[in-house]
Amino acid sequence: MRQELRERIAAKYLETLELVFAKMLPADPKDKKARSRMIRTGPAKNVIPHLVAKLKHVPDDRLEALMAEIDSMDPLEMIRLVFTKGLGQLPKKRGGRPATFPLNIRRRAIQDVGPEYARRDRLAEAIDVVAARYGMPTEYLRKVWKNRKRLRQRED
Repeated sequence: MRQELRERIAAKYLETLELVFAKMLPADPKDKKARSRMIRTGPAKNVIPHLVAKLKHVPDDRLEALMAEIDSMDPLEMIRLVFTKGLGQLPKKRGGRPATFPLNIRRRAIQDVGPEYARRDRLAEAIDVVAARYGMPTEYLRKVWKNRKRLRQRED
């Protein structure tokens, strides 16, 4: 699609976004300018270049269909679409309880289990000795040992 056609679609998209925001926010004339500037320099600043790049491979004869699609989109549907797409881009919050012992101590304890296991008859005895050395509950070190592969992959 030619550059001027892509720019027309981007302008149409911005116009539609402004209409959506007009429905959501108060319609004070002073606020309209601020809202327009906020849209163009805020979220749309990131979305429009992506939209234009995506339209590069669309044939020129599809311009009217795309314009009609943007026109026919219900403002509420557009808001829902923007929120659902936007929420998918947000980074995920790493929930959960904080670890009892720092990552470096857990890694050292895992590394100490190996040599200790060579001196003991059973793995359980080696885990007991290393847990006592680091002041960890034995059950905690067993869980850490069980998840040692995941612990190696972590980059904290």
